[in-house]
This record gives sequence, C-alpha cells and structure tokens, in this order.
Amino acid sequence: MNSQKTLKMNKDIILGFLHFILIAAFQIFVLNGLNIFGYFNPMIYIWFILMLPTNTPKWLGLILSFLMGFTVDIFSGQVGFHAAALTFIGLIRPLFISIFFSGKDIQTNLRPSIAEMSLMTFLPYIASLVFLHHFVYFTIEIFNFSEFFLTLLRIVCSTIITTLLILICDFFFIPKRKLSH
Repeated sequence: MNSQKTLKMNKDIILGFLHFILIAAFQIFVLNGLNIFGYFNPMIYIWFILMLPTNTPKWLGLILSFLMGFTVDIFSGQVGFHAAALTFIGLIRPLFISIFFSGKDIQTNLRPSIAEMSLMTFLPYIASLVFLHHFVYFTIEIFNFSEFFLTLLRIVCSTIITTLLILICDFFFIPKRKLSH
C-alpha cells in the first residue's frame, strides 16, 4: 500500500515538474513575443498555479508561484513583475479555493479543471484570478495613474485572451473524467 502511495506521489511530482517546464517554455518562447494590438498580452503561465491540487499546502503554492513568476521574469528581462503578481495569486488562491470548492473537494487531491468543476464553476474561478493577476501585473508595470483607462483596457483585454487560452488548453490537455455507469 505504501509503495503505491509513494509511486503515485512520485508520478505527481514528475508530472508537476513537466507541467512547470512546458507551461513556462510556452510562455517564454511563444507568448512573450505576442502582443496583439498592444492590448492583448496572453499570460498562460498563471494556469500552472490555478490547476494545482486543492489540497496543496499554502506554503508550497507560494513557493511555486514565486518560482514560476521568477522564471518568466528571468527569461523576459523583467525585474520581478511576474513574480510579484503570481506570488499574490498564490497568496489569495486558497480563499478562491474555499469559495469555489466544497470542503470534500478541498481535502482531496482535486485539480481544478472543466472536467472536475464544470465550465460554469471553472470559468469564474479562473477569470477572477486571472483578472486579479493582470490587475497587479499591469498596475506594477505602468505605475502611473495618468494612464488609468488604457491600463484598465489592457487588463480586461489580457484577461479575456488569457482566460480563453486557459480554457482551450484545459479542454485539450486535461484528461476528461471517466463517467461511472
């Protein structure tokens, strides 16, 4: 029994590491150069934190958030904007987990996804956290209230494109739940 639990834990760690690498690489090498009309900046690396299991310890969520943001910052030539914004999401994510998930789901190893939550629950979960991430990121990046409406437009447009990309990736890359008969 213990060897099966250890094997599953090792598999989860390896899969988590692969997710980290693949999502970071996609963000760095594909999406970082993409700025559609100056307003749409897709930041799919947030997905890594959003899909962590619901029972992920808070300290681990914060560390992983910082590491993902820092990785994107290093390869983007940024000075900590991604790390700060994603660490903030890692900090508030447990609150959103408690809002969108039942107590039973929080205690299990549930990974937030369309298959596990339904689109009507998953969409507000990711959209709200993506919006908050983008709000923090663009506010830090601009740090100027004279461009408030332009910044707000970038936040909304980037939230829309990032949320759509996460939905598409979730739909195509997260295994569907097996229906029990």
